[in-house]
Order: sequence, then structure tokens, then C-alpha cells
Amino acid sequence: MIRADSSLIDGAFVVCTALDAAGITAILCGGSAATFYAPEAYMSADADFVMTVDIPLAEVSPILARLGFRREGRIYVHELATEWSVDFPPGPLAIGRDFITEWRTVKRGHELLHVISALDAVRDRFMHYLAWNDYSGLTTAVSVARAQRDSIDLDALRAWTELELKETPVYERKRVEALFKALRKQRL
Repeated sequence: MIRADSSLIDGAFVVCTALDAAGITAILCGGSAATFYAPEAYMSADADFVMTVDIPLAEVSPILARLGFRREGRIYVHELATEWSVDFPPGPLAIGRDFITEWRTVKRGHELLHVISALDAVRDRFMHYLAWNDYSGLTTAVSVARAQRDSIDLDALRAWTELELKETPVYERKRVEALFKALRKQRL
């Protein structure tokens, strides 16, 4: 149940649980995954879910309506949750050229949340810096990596960045080096 004091992550658990009960697998991703992994460092304004199967929002709407959400385009808002909304970006779930086929399922009491891995959250936020020079993406990627240091495989991150540089020549190597310099400063 959504209350006035429900956080974005509380709402994500409620939404994901309801969708899962209806047979729909939706994975929390984007900035909301960064909020899940590093809530002290980053607060997203929406819970982004990508569904594993392309389901029309017209089929999702009745499920969310039972939770108190109303649809505004692709966004769902709740009269009690004024600080955040729910969004369903189109799939497939990918970060750069890498399609995501595995994710975590976190249980909290009777609720569950499908969420991209901590490493994927780092890659996703960094992609905003790599592709669009969004400096907040770099700082958020580093914050998630710091908060989840035991879950971050730096070799895998380096290999992924090298592949992105190779496959997309317009990306700048200096941005990749900025990431790894910032991670070294955090002793990761």
C-alpha cells in the first residue's frame, strides 16, 4: 500500500510485487536503481521499470489503478506519493550495446523487487556521462560503486567501457579515464 510517507523504493516494491502477482516481470533500472543501491547519494524522481515482455500500458494500468495510481501518458502518479512517479521506458533492457538478461530479485517481507545489479546501475549512470556528458551521471556512478564496493567488478566494468569505446567511436576515452580516476580516489 502506498502512503504519503512511502519512499520511491517502498513504492517500487509495491508496484513490482503487484505486477509480479499479475504475471508481469518488470525490472527497476535507471536512476531509481541507483537510488536503491545508494539512497544517501542519489534520489530519483521516478521508479523506472522495463518489462521483460512488451505489454501495452493499457494492460498495466488496471493493476496500478488498484494501487491508487493514475496514468498520465507513460507516467503513473499517485496522489499520496507526491515526490516520485512510476515510468515504463520501452525495452529491451540494455545499457549501451549490452542487453541485460539477468537481474536481482530482492525480497522484503511479502514484497519483491526485480532490480538491475549494482554493477549495471554503475554502468547505466556512467552511460549518461559517456554518451551525453552528463556529469551527474559520473558522480552517481561513483557513489553507487562506493556504496556497493563489494559488488563491483572493476575488470568487468573496464572491459565493458573498452567495448563501448570500440563500438561507438564518438565516445571520448577521457570520460572513461575520468570514471576510473574517480573510482581510484575512492580506493575501489
